[in-house]
Amino acid sequence: MSLLKRWEIGKPNAEAAEKLHRQGGITQLCAEVLASRGIGSLERASEMLDVPGLSDPFLLKGMEQAAQRILQAAESGERICVYGDYDCDGVTSTVMLTDWLSCAGADVTWYIPTRKEGYGMRAEKIQELKAEGVSLIVTVDNGISAVEEAKLIRSLGMDLVITDHHRPGDVLPEAAALVDPFQPGCPSPYKTICGAVVVLKLIAAMDGGDWEPALEQFGDLAALATIGDVMPLTDENRFIVQRGLQLLSNTERLGLLSLMAVCGIEENAPVSAQTAAFQIIPRINAAGRFASASIAAKLFLTDDPDEAQMLAAEIHSLNDARRKTEQEILAEILTQIREEPKRISERVLVFSGENWHHGVIGIVAARLQERFGKPCFLMSRETDGYRGSARSFGDFSVFECLKACEAHLVRYGGHPGAGGFTVSESEKDAFCAAIQAYAAKANPVMPIMTVHAERAVEPNMLTVENVSGLSVLEPFGEGNPKPLFVLEAVQITEILPLSGGVHTKLRIRKSGMQQEVLMFRIAPAETGLQPGMTIDLLVSADVRTYQGRPSLTLRAEDWRSSAAAQEQAIAAQTAYDTYMRGEALPSPAYYQRMCPHRQDLVAVYQLVQRAGSLSAARVCDLLRSSGMNRCRVRMIADIFSELGLLIYDAADDKLMRAENVQKRDLNDSVRYRQILRLAAGR
Repeated sequence: MSLLKRWEIGKPNAEAAEKLHRQGGITQLCAEVLASRGIGSLERASEMLDVPGLSDPFLLKGMEQAAQRILQAAESGERICVYGDYDCDGVTSTVMLTDWLSCAGADVTWYIPTRKEGYGMRAEKIQELKAEGVSLIVTVDNGISAVEEAKLIRSLGMDLVITDHHRPGDVLPEAAALVDPFQPGCPSPYKTICGAVVVLKLIAAMDGGDWEPALEQFGDLAALATIGDVMPLTDENRFIVQRGLQLLSNTERLGLLSLMAVCGIEENAPVSAQTAAFQIIPRINAAGRFASASIAAKLFLTDDPDEAQMLAAEIHSLNDARRKTEQEILAEILTQIREEPKRISERVLVFSGENWHHGVIGIVAARLQERFGKPCFLMSRETDGYRGSARSFGDFSVFECLKACEAHLVRYGGHPGAGGFTVSESEKDAFCAAIQAYAAKANPVMPIMTVHAERAVEPNMLTVENVSGLSVLEPFGEGNPKPLFVLEAVQITEILPLSGGVHTKLRIRKSGMQQEVLMFRIAPAETGLQPGMTIDLLVSADVRTYQGRPSLTLRAEDWRSSAAAQEQAIAAQTAYDTYMRGEALPSPAYYQRMCPHRQDLVAVYQLVQRAGSLSAARVCDLLRSSGMNRCRVRMIADIFSELGLLIYDAADDKLMRAENVQKRDLNDSVRYRQILRLAAGR
């Protein structure tokens, strides 16, 4: 549960939902989800759900020239190099074009740089390819910014065809052909496609413009790339992923079969977008993060079953190493937070460490952002300075922040939600300060992480029939999220550990109806929940088949005491963070609400002594009737930590009993004296 996560609960138009339900032949719950998303007519629903196919590949500017030049090279026996990238999109793009050209009889090789080499083409490799007899380089998922590399290729007497999907700069590279939906003057109607879909359309163009054979041969890989590159699953992307996942379930590609086997996916079993996103794609990316993406490319290109099994096992092992490294970096950062709790009161979380693996710090930044509800910048100290990665949400832009701090940076790049950067040792401290200064100026009020629920429902609405009916909305992902629902004011009747305490099961009751809700990756003691409590639950719902019978599974995505308590917690935490940054609060009343009375201190101390450990949220719940708020609890935690009377774990937001406590005077606490003075207006 994130304390700084606000729920937005939809209120679908009842009349529109009823009309969709009646005319569209869909369940009432599915109709309400569509209405909640602003789709109020059958025509709009059909437009969203029933995408007829792909647009003409030749609508992509430069496609005809690209297809002609590559076919010319294939027919004349020129040596072609497909130059890719090290993420899932880059790997699948490389495999698709290489495989098609090989089947067409072309003299083709391929190259994917390592993460250490960096993104895009390099001059040294271009020289090597020239020496190897390559006369045509075709980029996939890169190349639109390769202005200098394009000049080098031309000076060496080689040709270049660029296929990319990233936004171009002010100057386009010189090339025999350039295909990118975002280049100026491109009339293609749908632009938010990944590199592999650009390649899929290139293959279709080289096959005369018919996209069906290309989709049949490579739709499985294109679907993985679309999901992996977090493209919106609407319009053409929806069509590609729908078809691609069907193909994936019945794929004959040995590499995919072997990879799905190590994921525990049964052969011919249906594969959802969520399974692809959380099982298959992380393993593909692990190769590029921890070794070389070439391993994944070889896996998908091989026709040898023994080699496929060996490469899949290697990738599976690399993914395990990736997880372990993530946990180690996260644990190190959480230790820093426990030692310096003040750091999480900054507008932006900024942490650094020694030799953190650059391939995973972006993932860790995203996890910290989710956990603490704030943008996060992480950087790893290396021999020549610091390399970093950042994640953000809402209206705080990583790219604009980096741009504002560029005087301190060696290089940077990115977009509003994520970015990468390099900073020298001498500029690191100034850069950290500049991040906070930019945040204070650009976002005086920092964004609050928000999650959207389709609507509040009664438990009896979440039936096998209603939830099964949501399948017409699939595939779920970016631009078409899995529906979430709110169960309000449910009573917890029982809390059970699962898998040895790794997960938790809640039994809940409302209006005489009992249901079970699963909570993954959180132990019962970590939830802060107790039997008898009344809470709101934010849940997702699935129907799974067990022993031939369908059953409903509810999963808790978040929970809260109530809407009012959640808003109070957000406001109180914001005030506390402002105070900790040394900034003035709007009025003395803020300090008065923050300042604990002696009876508050006694009550919190006694609660923790009895329980041994309590989350700050639980302390608020237990003492809410006496006027306790989150800001005051945090102040009490600071005072008692300073005096050694209790331990406050800022990483897990909980107060714990201290051992060998010595009697102390409250006035020995600097924090206590300070807040008393501010509350008195002095």
